[in-house]
Amino acid sequence: MVCVLPLCAFAELKKSPIHYDVVVGDDLQSIEVSSCFHGALPSTLSANDAVGSFVSNVRFKNGRTLAVEVDRVNLPATQTSRCVLYDVLLKPRNRGEQRGGAETRVIDDRDMLTSIGDWLLRPDADPEYQQFYITFVMPKGVHVSAPWTRVSATSFVGMNTPVEWEGIVAFLNRAPNRININGSDFEISILGDFHRATSADMNHWVGRSAEGISALMGFFPRRQVQVIISPSDRTNSTVPWAYITRGGGAGIHLFVKRDANLEQLLWDFSLPHEMSHFMFPHIDSGDYWLIEGLPTYLQHLSMVRSGVISSQESWSRLYRGFFLGKRSGRGFTVAASMRRLARRGTYHHVYWGGAAYFFRRDVDLRIRSEGAVTLLDILLRYHKCCYEKYRSVSGDELINDLDLLLGDDLFSRRKSDEIEIGEFPDFMTTFKKLGIQFLGNKPVFEEGPANGLATQIMDPVRFDR
Repeated sequence: MVCVLPLCAFAELKKSPIHYDVVVGDDLQSIEVSSCFHGALPSTLSANDAVGSFVSNVRFKNGRTLAVEVDRVNLPATQTSRCVLYDVLLKPRNRGEQRGGAETRVIDDRDMLTSIGDWLLRPDADPEYQQFYITFVMPKGVHVSAPWTRVSATSFVGMNTPVEWEGIVAFLNRAPNRININGSDFEISILGDFHRATSADMNHWVGRSAEGISALMGFFPRRQVQVIISPSDRTNSTVPWAYITRGGGAGIHLFVKRDANLEQLLWDFSLPHEMSHFMFPHIDSGDYWLIEGLPTYLQHLSMVRSGVISSQESWSRLYRGFFLGKRSGRGFTVAASMRRLARRGTYHHVYWGGAAYFFRRDVDLRIRSEGAVTLLDILLRYHKCCYEKYRSVSGDELINDLDLLLGDDLFSRRKSDEIEIGEFPDFMTTFKKLGIQFLGNKPVFEEGPANGLATQIMDPVRFDR
């Protein structure tokens, strides 16, 4: 698969201060890397703290050797050579199943996932080394997927994002698929074998989910997304594990039950949830009530707007989730549970506490403006003024920005009340304001103006934001 860039993109290639050549061996584990710098050498090349287990024989092109020191290689300022060479021997995991972020792992004994932090030595994020050009030499019949902008089947232009931002490069035996949804490109790589879902089913799933997210603000928040789909044999869950990456660009990695079918994929919340993360920038403060709470709320709206679930089903899921989150609190505030996140069950309190907070802010905004201003409107304003895909912000910075865009301290004030002081946001009062009661888990709607706001929240045909 070859993607032809406009002529202006080729001009950008010539400006890239770093050029990598990556030769991948037939075993997909042995790699030779050459990195050449067209300007001054950086003082260090960095990766994650496991790089010493994978990288060896680091040297300048003139033969002078260099040592790997935990997570970096220091480059002497007096060196005249402009090329650093090194060897990589990946040590992929092949037991158990992944339960975390990017890692190096063999999939079904034939495809290889790699975490770029394990083997790609890069300068620390710096305007002077903001961009690089990377070319892979692959074994016959093997394809490559990466988070960077594709130039050809084996070449990419990459943004040098912070080293701690995870990213995935995959070597696979089938070519990635590409779809375009509302002007955003999704490159879908399917690793391993699936028993029921076809490649076309996977494309449909990704496309339908992206349409739902696009319907929230009128566009998908990123222009290019790498999607990696790997099989799972671990549980009966359709998608037992998923996560996003931002290193080099937007990426989503999903572990899908090997015998899942298309209907099960569309019914599952995981992909809309992960896509919702890109509606705000990287948050570096560990505010998981916000990082996970906002996508947990938005996934319900997007799934209705894409037509994969009904509004009644969405209200029912929110109601059940809020109750699960509240029961999981055990007397702690959401903020306190966030500090105890590693403990069993605590994440329900944090995720759903954040979702309830944003649900209540959405309803607050709609009630006081009689439906004229919504949470999505404030997020859209944020995208127009403040969203930078390669910048990190803290949770407090994002909340303060939302307050500034609203012209009110609603977001920060209610954060104090509901996340830091109260045990859990009062979602039942908000449901009553919307004229929604529940019989069991089934929503029952009262007649009146409030019901109009409830309908507006889940409106599946409002694509005009």
